[in-house]
Amino acid sequence: MISLEASNVSTAWLAAAASLDHEPKRKAVHTVVRIADPVAETPAVRAAMDKLLAAQDLQSVDTVANTIFPVAIAESSRDHAELVARYVRMYPFLRKRYSQNSRGTYFGRLVQYPTGKEPFDQIGAVITRVGIERDGGNPKHARYEATLALPDDMTTNVPVYVPGRDNNAMAFPCLSHCSFQLDAEGHVHLLATYRSQYMVQRGYGNYLGLGRLLAHVAGQTDLQVGHLTVVAGLAHLEPPIMPVRSLLARFANNALEL
Repeated sequence: MISLEASNVSTAWLAAAASLDHEPKRKAVHTVVRIADPVAETPAVRAAMDKLLAAQDLQSVDTVANTIFPVAIAESSRDHAELVARYVRMYPFLRKRYSQNSRGTYFGRLVQYPTGKEPFDQIGAVITRVGIERDGGNPKHARYEATLALPDDMTTNVPVYVPGRDNNAMAFPCLSHCSFQLDAEGHVHLLATYRSQYMVQRGYGNYLGLGRLLAHVAGQTDLQVGHLTVVAGLAHLEPPIMPVRSLLARFANNALEL
């Protein structure tokens, strides 16, 4: 098991990758990474990461992050409702145009979760619920949840996995669910759970995308961005390992700034 805290997205990835590199087969069960400022990065680390990904013909950090939260569309939308409406119109194209999205994107699943009725916008429900709790005078700080909970019960638990439908052990979605918490100081926090996570291909982009999703919920509810905690049932620092080790060595001091 690996458990660590980091100041931002870049230091979190460096620390997680360095820890995994010391594990047998570079894999660890139950990896927990807590990021204090999940929308901040170290520019030099980000540039080096994108260079490494491009050299291996892998998706860039922003491309991965956008599957969790489409920041450019959000920035040009008036509110969450307009963001969702625009994204839903684009969704068929995104799934058809990009082979990696053929089964969908995380954001698409979050705002168009399949139910027995109409697709359900879980993030919109979270925004509504957090707003109600914020203005209620005695806000609940967390919700207890179970995997049997339905998304239309308006809780702050947001499932991604659809039982009976998502049966491929190695395919989408690796992100299982997101759970938001509100604290007494006016911060909203996010706990994200992955059944498995590939740290080279998607780890950095996952952290950044989740941080942007959290910032969106905070912004829509007039709250402050809290911390992001990412739990991976199995985390894997996969090849190419030598370029990764070179990057880790270059930024070894950054990884210690936790």
